[in-house]
Amino acid sequence: MGGFISTKIDPTLRVLIDKRLTKSIASNEKEECFEDVIVECEKQGKWSELPSPPLEQIYSYVSRKDQFNMSLVCRTWCEGFYSPSVWRTFRFNLKDSQLSKDTCPVMKFVQKHSCMFRHIELEGTHADNKGLKKNWCRHFIEFLQILTSSTQLISVKFRYFSYFLRHLDTPTYNDICREILNFLASQRHLKRVEFDLCFFCFQESIEILRTLTENSRESLTQLVLRFFDDYDNMSQEQKSNLAQNFPANFPTLADLPSLTILEIDYSLIFEIMVSPQSNNIQTMKRRQKRVLSKIILNYSHSCMEIEYLRGLTSTDWGFLQKLYPDLQIEFNFMSSSPSRRELEFFIVPNMPISRLEFINDTFFPVLEIAVLSDHLLACKTNDHLVTLHLHWGEPIQHLSSTFIPFLQACRKLKCLELFIISPTNGLDLLLKYWLENPHESLEKVIIDVSNIRDEEDYPSLLNLTTECVSLLKLTGLNIRVDLHI
Repeated sequence: MGGFISTKIDPTLRVLIDKRLTKSIASNEKEECFEDVIVECEKQGKWSELPSPPLEQIYSYVSRKDQFNMSLVCRTWCEGFYSPSVWRTFRFNLKDSQLSKDTCPVMKFVQKHSCMFRHIELEGTHADNKGLKKNWCRHFIEFLQILTSSTQLISVKFRYFSYFLRHLDTPTYNDICREILNFLASQRHLKRVEFDLCFFCFQESIEILRTLTENSRESLTQLVLRFFDDYDNMSQEQKSNLAQNFPANFPTLADLPSLTILEIDYSLIFEIMVSPQSNNIQTMKRRQKRVLSKIILNYSHSCMEIEYLRGLTSTDWGFLQKLYPDLQIEFNFMSSSPSRRELEFFIVPNMPISRLEFINDTFFPVLEIAVLSDHLLACKTNDHLVTLHLHWGEPIQHLSSTFIPFLQACRKLKCLELFIISPTNGLDLLLKYWLENPHESLEKVIIDVSNIRDEEDYPSLLNLTTECVSLLKLTGLNIRVDLHI
């Protein structure tokens, strides 16, 4: 298997990862290690003899901590705590206090109740201590081995493994990946599989996908591969060769006939999976069941250089639409300096984008807003667009003249979210235009203007937008305009 995970990471992506990991860590610190307490209570037999309520309904609405507190009331309630409905969903997320012990109380519960698990969430550790990381690896491998031998799951999520995997030595990394593959190979009824912020090496990514398609091909309906694969440990020559010569027997959409929703990064893996050249088109056409209806496509400039991608062409997307007539694309594009080349590479005709999130996170003008709107019109993206979320990090000088023609052409648009910075001209004209010419399909509008530096203009702009927003709300439009100095 592969070797070290690269420690290089783009600053923009680092902010995203840090926020999500910080949130996860904060949540973990609030939880109590209740497993030791319940074991002690069971030994002492401190239970009140109280009548039992309909426990399954009550337990299903409360947190794991509250479930435990309920189980302390009486023996009947304790028995309810061990019912299948309570243990149907299990989260493997060990805290430092649990990792510091020779034996982990959580594993006792896993050994006892794993046969009842149906939905599993596994989170990587954030521990920096070598001893704690070693214990986490041991418990994680044991956990997967227990699941492999005793459990058939409906869904599984692997989340936040990137920080941990980047700091593993090669043998330990290989051991972790091997157990993940063995576990996935044992599952026959998975409907949803999610990998979020894991960044496996490319070879392990391929093996994981191949294992899924071989063992859960008929059952899998939702697949999420968000920040799934890592290319930083590959040389430029390896990347170029890979882009020109797709691996043989690589898993494709044809291998997942029940898949309805795919979320994936725009990467080599995505290109291989969906490229018509990689799929047996005639075989797929003969099949009655072609149910893929949504691809959620994520692109971050930090994940894969455009030079090493082929890019799906208009012809490729046309083939996909013929194979999947109901297909819709949700495209999340984020770049600190988007260029016309990137725009024309990723967004092409025949690409049925129903939701577009376009984040231009820079104050320095690289791509003009008019270039974006003109390109979307040229690709006929407006014929499909239902939701547009635009975050523009540079001032838009002619807001109304740019957006009015474009929005007129978006006849299916229901939701517009616009985040811009000052100085911006034409906001008042855009609002007044909607008053005089209501958009037929538009239902929700959020406009957020930040960095208003001229304090003298702020009161007049606030009064004007407040008046227009009030009148637009009377027409039935759900609109909000926020102004920030």
